[in-house]
Amino acid sequence: MSGEQFIGLKSLFSGFDRDLKLLLFSMASRRLVLGFLQVVRAIYFAILGFKPITIGFLLSIATLASALHHILFGTLSDRFGRKPFLLLGGIFSTARIVIFATNTDFWLLSVAQAMGGFGEGAGAGQPVVSGYITDKTEDEQRASVFSTLAIINAIATTLGSLMAALPVYFQESTHLNAVEAHSMLFWIGVLLSAVSLILVVPIRESLPKRRIVGRITEEKRAVQTIYHKVIIRFSLVRSISGLGWGLIESFLPLYFFMRFGVGSEVLGPIYALTRFASIFSYFFVPDIVRRFGELNTIILSRFLTACLTAAFSLTNSYLLAVMLLILFRTLVLFTMPIRQTFATFIVEPERTATAIGISNFSRMTVRSVAPTLTGYLFETLSLSLPFLIGAGLMAANGILYRLFFQHKAANSKP
Repeated sequence: MSGEQFIGLKSLFSGFDRDLKLLLFSMASRRLVLGFLQVVRAIYFAILGFKPITIGFLLSIATLASALHHILFGTLSDRFGRKPFLLLGGIFSTARIVIFATNTDFWLLSVAQAMGGFGEGAGAGQPVVSGYITDKTEDEQRASVFSTLAIINAIATTLGSLMAALPVYFQESTHLNAVEAHSMLFWIGVLLSAVSLILVVPIRESLPKRRIVGRITEEKRAVQTIYHKVIIRFSLVRSISGLGWGLIESFLPLYFFMRFGVGSEVLGPIYALTRFASIFSYFFVPDIVRRFGELNTIILSRFLTACLTAAFSLTNSYLLAVMLLILFRTLVLFTMPIRQTFATFIVEPERTATAIGISNFSRMTVRSVAPTLTGYLFETLSLSLPFLIGAGLMAANGILYRLFFQHKAANSKP
């Protein structure tokens, strides 16, 4: 490795101490599992014989449980510390994939989906993870840390998406049926999820400095009022994006499966390519944030996302649909660390996990209706309609970001 490459690698992990590195690799291990689950899950449920609206219901269970996870884990971790809830997330995540590997019963799969909703906190946007990062980093380090986390998670998700092709390989090489082949993939996921849990065990707690408790002055009341207004606005903005993204994202693999007749052996590499393409964009996040600001970048991305989604839903060309899908997912993934950084600056550090937990609860609660609604629309009206509705909601989300946070973004500029 050359000297310049070594310096670049050191710069990539700037701001990471031992604990953040352990958290990074724990998240990456779990992202491998989520990488193949996002591709195979809906298709696997279809292989089991479930109809689109039933598949949507199963996906909605996980989303609703995830909403409860955000509000409970976020609020409690601000009070009792981050580590216990990082451990609980790993336990729930591992339990979900064990049930997937051993059962095909609808009700047991429903329980697994609920448990998985409490264990999907594997990303930097999750309240406990964001709170821990906020506790461990300074303001000037945070954008770089979130970007590095996004890069490593993207690499892990890319590899996980490629693993979605394994069931077809297992079928061809061992003569298993489709359900048994998927079970083998899920057992690999059990191992990876267990590794993620083990890596959290040695992490040390790092509590932020607490504000001195004293008499509630008028100034403090004013600060609390501003805080509550910010949370309400941020929660509303995230709810709109949650519903829009839920309508778009939840059934994408099933959409390709039903419209173009392609399965996980094709979609896995496609998802991997989109995730891999996003990796290179993360290197530019700190510079773009400094030049344009988090808010302007988020707003523009929302409008571009809406346009790509509308175009994607209306094309009858498989190749064009794939190209638009790659552009769409790359854009969405690129802005993820920017939105995560923006969220850490709108409230005080000791309230970060609570604020993100509340906003994520609102987002995920609203989003929980999206898979069932999408399944209903798939069965009764149109495969394209959910995507068109989602595109409109993403555009509305960009408008609300501008209306609610333009003044605060202007005041935060150096």
